[in-house]
Amino acid sequence: MKILIQMGDSYPDESPCAKRMRTFYDVLTAKGHEVIVLAPRADHTVYDVGKQTAEGSKGVVYCKTVKLKKKTVIYRFLNSYVFAVNSYKRAKSIKDVDVVISTCPPPLINYYGYKIAKYHKAKLVYDVRDIWPDVAWEMGSFSKSSPYSRVFAIIRNFMLKHADMTIAVSPGKVKKLSKYYSKLVPGGNPNVYEITNGLDEDFLTNKENPEVVQRYHLDDRFSAVYIGNIGLAQGLQQLLEVAKKSKEKGYKAHFLLFGSGAQETALKKYKEDNGLDNVEFLGRIPNSDIFTVLRHSKISFVSLVNENLRDSVPTKMFEALGAGCPVLLAACGDSAAILNKTGFGIAVRPNKSDELWDAFEKMYLNIDSIYANREKALQVMLNEYSRQKAAAQLEKLLTSLAINS
Repeated sequence: MKILIQMGDSYPDESPCAKRMRTFYDVLTAKGHEVIVLAPRADHTVYDVGKQTAEGSKGVVYCKTVKLKKKTVIYRFLNSYVFAVNSYKRAKSIKDVDVVISTCPPPLINYYGYKIAKYHKAKLVYDVRDIWPDVAWEMGSFSKSSPYSRVFAIIRNFMLKHADMTIAVSPGKVKKLSKYYSKLVPGGNPNVYEITNGLDEDFLTNKENPEVVQRYHLDDRFSAVYIGNIGLAQGLQQLLEVAKKSKEKGYKAHFLLFGSGAQETALKKYKEDNGLDNVEFLGRIPNSDIFTVLRHSKISFVSLVNENLRDSVPTKMFEALGAGCPVLLAACGDSAAILNKTGFGIAVRPNKSDELWDAFEKMYLNIDSIYANREKALQVMLNEYSRQKAAAQLEKLLTSLAINS
C-alpha cells in the first residue's frame, strides 16, 4: 500500500502528534508499505519526498504555511488553513495513493484530508487525538453556542460520516465518537477503533546520562518532576500548591518543571509571590534527557485542568510508567484507569487540593513500597500500551480496509 499521512505539526518533532506519526511511519514502512508524510514547514522551503532534508527525514513532503508567531486565533487559523490548502496541492502530485490518514488536531486540515482521499479515490482514515470542539468545551475555552463550536462540530461530523475508518487514542474517545456517528447515520457501522498513543518502545533504548543526573541533583534529593507543556489544559498551579505545603511541612522535596507554555509566566509569579525556593522552572529538554530525568526522579506529576477531560490520557504518563517513575496523577477517567492497573502511583480528582496533598504525602513517605510495582508497570506498558503494537494493529486494519475496497 501507499499511505499518505497529513499532519498539522512540524515533523520530525517531539510533539505528541509527531511522535505518534513517527511510530506509524516506522512500523508501516517496516511492514513493506510506502508511507509519505505531508507536514508543515514555515520557512517556505519545500522538500520532495525521498530526499534527505535538513532534519534528516525521508518520505516527507513539506508544505508551505504561515509561521505560528503567536498562539492567537488568527495565527492558528492561518497556520492550519494555509498548510491544509498547500497539502492538498502537493498531494495531487503524488501517484497511486491507497490510504490517506488525516490527523486531528488541528481540525481545520481534516476537510482537505478528505479532499486528498477523494482526489486519489483512496480510503480515508480520521485519526483523532483530541475531539474538537469537545475538548475546548471540556476545558472551558469556549461555549457550545460559539461560532468556533459550530465550525468545529461541522468538521467533526463531516469526517465521521465520510471517513472509511476512524481511530482514536482512548476508550472514552472511541465511545464518544461512536455515539456521534450513530446519531449521524442511524443503523450504520461506526467503524471506530482504539489505537492508543501508548509508550514508544524506542524511548526505553535511551541511555542514562550521568551529567543530567548531576546537573539537576536528581539523586541528591526527593525530586518531583513535571515534564511537558505548561499550558491551560494541565492545571499546574495544583503542583505549586503541593510544593508550598511541602515547604511548610519541612519536607525535603524539590519540584522541577521541564517545559514551556502559556501558563509559565503566571506560575513563575506564583512561585515568587510565595517564596517557593523548592520549585525550579528548567525549560525544555531533549527526549533522551527526559528518560534520564524520569529514571532518577521519585515522582512524575501528570495533571489535567478539570474532571471534564475524562477521555484524555497525557502521553507523558506512559513515558513515566515505562521508565520506572511513579506517577502522581490529577485526572479522572481513562488515564486514572490505566494508572490504577499498574499500581505504580496514585490518581486523584483534579483541583481537589486536600486529596492531592494526601496522595503526595503518602507517596513521599512510602516511596519504597510503591517502587515494588516498578516492573509490573513496565510490563503493563509493553503488553497493553505499546505504541509499536498499536501501530501494528493499525497496519492490520489498513490492510483489511484496502482489501475490502
